[in-house]
Amino acid sequence: MAGLGLLGQDPSAMLFAIAQDAVPGVPVGFDMPAGSRKLFLTLSAGAPVTPVSQYWTLTVSAYSSTAGILDHADADRMWRALVRALLARRHETPLVDADLQAGPMTTHDTQSDVDYVYGAVMLTVAMK
Repeated sequence: MAGLGLLGQDPSAMLFAIAQDAVPGVPVGFDMPAGSRKLFLTLSAGAPVTPVSQYWTLTVSAYSSTAGILDHADADRMWRALVRALLARRHETPLVDADLQAGPMTTHDTQSDVDYVYGAVMLTVAMK
């Protein structure tokens, strides 16, 4: 448990709020939201960058489908809206910076058997 003191501030509440503001009315969650139109987020802590900051990776999965068929344009718009909103606020505490790591790309969810738009943002987060 001693290693937990090395984790930076948890940016999840801020990221959740940014996502909700970027795509109003679309369910957002760190657990898979219900519905055929949604944003699923995952967040993982990485290595310290400096003694006062740490890398985190945010993945964004944008789902928009009808009868199992991806509405690529809509999913892409949702993904881009969230990433643009996040990058616009990349210097707000607890964020130190953010940059696009990968995406957007189309991939397949084997559990729900639908395609979705996916990508990742590298965050630099202030330590506690």
